[in-house]
Amino acid sequence: MIKNINPLGLFDNHFLFEKLTKLGYQLQKPVDYNDWKVFESPISEASKDEVRNKFKGGRPPSYKLMLFKSMLIHSLYKLSDDQLEYQINDRANFKRFPRLKKTNKVSDSKTFWSFREQLIEKNVIQGLFKTFLYRRVSSPTETLNADQYD
Repeated sequence: MIKNINPLGLFDNHFLFEKLTKLGYQLQKPVDYNDWKVFESPISEASKDEVRNKFKGGRPPSYKLMLFKSMLIHSLYKLSDDQLEYQINDRANFKRFPRLKKTNKVSDSKTFWSFREQLIEKNVIQGLFKTFLYRRVSSPTETLNADQYD
């Protein structure tokens, strides 16, 4: 049995993310992007028809901006919905981008699928991706494949 001689410290997450940044964290530019509120209005407009009956139970609704950030990871890394769920649960840098902590529950693959379909149905997803790419300073080799959501 391996004995853990270094229990988790208070700042271990901070040190881990600092090290990832120094090693060339690919999602650093989007993490530093400050104006995420630009996306909240179109996203909430697209999902306003969603009616939730509080008495039926079930999982509480996910934060829509977090789901959109997950869609960006989905597109950038060309992941399936199941792989997106797995990678966000597994990788610290994928949790960092949508601002999730280790203890946060990650949405399941069906939630990602449903959210994406909602944005496609309301013809919002192309505009969101174009806005993100336009407002973000990126290198010419780095692209997000918004066309895959036609």
